Amino acid sequence: MGLFDYKNADGKTFYSDAIALTLYAYTPTGQPLPATAWAPIGAAALGYQGKVGPQGTFYGEKDGFTSAEAEILGKYDGAGQLIGLGIAFRGTGGLGYSDTFGDMKNNLLAAVGPVDYASNYAKNAFDTLLKNVAAFAIAHGLSAKDVLVSGHSLGGLGVNSLAELSGNNWGGFFKDANYIAFASPTQSATGNNVLNIGYENDPVFRVLDGTTFSSGSLGKHDGHQDSATNNIVNFNDQYASTAQNLVPFSILNPLNWSAHGSLGYADGLNRVIDSRFYDLTDKDSTLIVSNLSESSRGTTWVEDLGRSGEPHTGSTFIIGTDSNDWLKGGTGNDFIEGRDGNDRFRDDGGYNLLLGGKGSNTFELQKPLQNFSFANDGDGTLYVRDAYAGISMTRDIGALVSKESGSWWGSKEVTYNVTANGLLNGTELTHYNHSLNGDAYSNTLVASVDGDWLFGNAGNDLLRSDKSHVTFVGGTGNDVMHASGGGNTFLFSGAFGFDAINGYQGSDKLVFIGVQGAGQGYDYTQHASQAGNDTVLKIGDYAVTLVGVGLDNLSASGFVFA
Repeated sequence: MGLFDYKNADGKTFYSDAIALTLYAYTPTGQPLPATAWAPIGAAALGYQGKVGPQGTFYGEKDGFTSAEAEILGKYDGAGQLIGLGIAFRGTGGLGYSDTFGDMKNNLLAAVGPVDYASNYAKNAFDTLLKNVAAFAIAHGLSAKDVLVSGHSLGGLGVNSLAELSGNNWGGFFKDANYIAFASPTQSATGNNVLNIGYENDPVFRVLDGTTFSSGSLGKHDGHQDSATNNIVNFNDQYASTAQNLVPFSILNPLNWSAHGSLGYADGLNRVIDSRFYDLTDKDSTLIVSNLSESSRGTTWVEDLGRSGEPHTGSTFIIGTDSNDWLKGGTGNDFIEGRDGNDRFRDDGGYNLLLGGKGSNTFELQKPLQNFSFANDGDGTLYVRDAYAGISMTRDIGALVSKESGSWWGSKEVTYNVTANGLLNGTELTHYNHSLNGDAYSNTLVASVDGDWLFGNAGNDLLRSDKSHVTFVGGTGNDVMHASGGGNTFLFSGAFGFDAINGYQGSDKLVFIGVQGAGQGYDYTQHASQAGNDTVLKIGDYAVTLVGVGLDNLSASGFVFA
């Protein structure tokens, strides 16, 4: 699925084209076009007689809207055949010859001006241009589905306006076009025809209730919108600063506007698109995206501070930069990605997935080492279990730092290097929990002690145990597990396959971390069915069969979805 899922198509491609078109609308001579498939289409090719700037920019047509600007671009295949069109509305300011005051007037009138001012913006500004674009598209064998409309801020308002008017204007040509807006103050009422992308702490994004100003527009205005992303935080210096957040979040606070710039949008959201967690997200996911200045990244923990919106629920995704970041999860379930650089990680519990990325990365436990147990699957993943049974799956973590009792009543930090054999501090080696590790083939693994870990890894594995408190990790492939001791954990992650569990007991727990389509809040009762004497649990695209277990023997306490 993914955060920018749009019309059940490839949201990544739509997003990538839309953000590039949007940036081009701000600086058409300096900003590279999306790939090499796009090129500007001029007034002559469109048969357009209106005002055009020296760089080919189209200006607003009607009095009062002459500060509006748009770019029209064509998308071409490898043979030079026109296969698509892009309409990019520019936001406020951004070009040396722009009428920024005119844009500001339009912003103000959209909020408090005549009824339907925002809804009619695209027609008032570009009625003739849009007629010409529709005619040009039809003449070249294109349909509305081949058209992408994009824009940032006031340009995003233009996107929503065009979508709103598309069914009753320009011959209805644009009704089925694709609409992706960034930081738009408005949201079209045409359902999910528009994807509105923005940061929760951008005071311009969704500031109007649909297209109407209300008193709530002056404060937090992050109520759920079906057509919009709802919980992305631009973690910049302003958001991080306690002093700068003494004044409540508001569009009237100039400091809050630091989250609004188009370049900041692109830098942060491009890393979301590239994230290895992307397919686990949806439009309501909580994402904390680091956009700290270079000087702040090595001194500021990136975390969910809850400063600009209603309290978040569900799992939290935290995305770092390609330099040295400090990334901190909370007590819930977190997915934290460091990317490049030497990163530091913290987390306060729950079920988590930590990806260090390139560089020398450190996981700070913040408690004594004896409060944790550790297991290594031999395939690059280190499992850290805390005293409350929470589990963090970590990759590319080179060191763990514990906090131990020091002299008098103080404490000291102790660093342990992560090695194949255990955690090494000087010459002192702390061994991992006993485990049996499979490989890329089908393996049979049998637990030998209580508290064992069985890692099938790849292949169709058979995992057996008559011990208690064993952790079964089948890995990818279709695995069969036999348990009898009770108090066991069955851990599933990613594309885990179609597995079967024999000997399931009420004291056992099934844990799903990072399974696409089955995140926090997943209701297993809606996806469980009786098959003879067995229960089949459909978890995302995969399934677990509890052999010999009836539906009545299951309870929510036996499941964790993260």
